Amino acid sequence: MYARSHPFSEPLRTDNLVLSLPMLEDKAEIVRLWNDPSFNWLFPQRYDGSAPDLEDVAGLARSVIRYGSALLIRDLEGVPLGTIHLSGLWRDTAEVGWYVAPEHRRRGIAREAARAVVLHLLENHNLAVQARMDGANAASRGLAGSLGFAPVPDRAKGSVGYATTLQDQRDIIDREAEETMRMRPAA
Repeated sequence: MYARSHPFSEPLRTDNLVLSLPMLEDKAEIVRLWNDPSFNWLFPQRYDGSAPDLEDVAGLARSVIRYGSALLIRDLEGVPLGTIHLSGLWRDTAEVGWYVAPEHRRRGIAREAARAVVLHLLENHNLAVQARMDGANAASRGLAGSLGFAPVPDRAKGSVGYATTLQDQRDIIDREAEETMRMRPAA
């Protein structure tokens, strides 16, 4: 399916999620997930808040499946929860974005999925990693900051860019581990 070996040829597993390249049989689930007015950033003509046209959504789903430009986020039971968007995987800088369906938000899914993908790209593929999102999306901007992404100039209309490094990611993981240890009751 892919001309080169894809960085995510094998599913990426976390404690609560499985991230994998979508297959043709996933198209209907992707269209269901993306049929959401808040999913505007991949449809620049839709920044007015209206729902994307289902034909546009289906076309994007076909493209994502064909080119491997997104990972489908599933829970451990296989329920689709959202997507992680990928670009630039065969250059020196990969770009990631995330989308979680409204009914699954505010449960840490985007954080867990994005962290796993970013660490995988930094540690295993020696890629710089950036994130770009709608400038009005405060939740995504906050998540990018909490994941160690720092703002960088971005020329795309209506969007903001962020970048991170492997050291940034390791520092955050170390800090979170220290906080967890401090919060545990003494035995």
